[in-house]
Amino acid sequence: MIEQNPALRERESHKLAGLATTVADALGARGVDQLAATLAAESGATVFGIAFTQWIRDGEQRSLADITADILHELRTLTADTAASRHRKSATARSRRTDRTSPAL
Repeated sequence: MIEQNPALRERESHKLAGLATTVADALGARGVDQLAATLAAESGATVFGIAFTQWIRDGEQRSLADITADILHELRTLTADTAASRHRKSATARSRRTDRTSPAL
C-alpha cells in the first residue's frame, strides 16, 4: 500500500530520515565521529526501510529480523566487493607508476 501511494512514501521517507537523525545524534553523544555516526545511522535506516517494505508484502513468510539480516548481509557483501575492487585498482595503479619511474636495466 505504501509503495503505490506517493504521499505515504514521502511520509515514510521523512520518518526514516528522522530516525536516522536521532540515531546519529545518539551515536555522536556516545563519542562516535560525526561522519561515522551519520553513515551508520543512514545505512541502518535504509536497511530497515527496505526490510520493512519486503516484510509487509503479501505472501512474505520470513520474519522482519531475518529479512533485515539478509539485507545487511547484502550490504556488507557489496561494500566488501567494492573495497576489494578499489584496493586491486589502487595496487595496479601504484605498480604502473613504479614501472614508469624505475630505471631500465
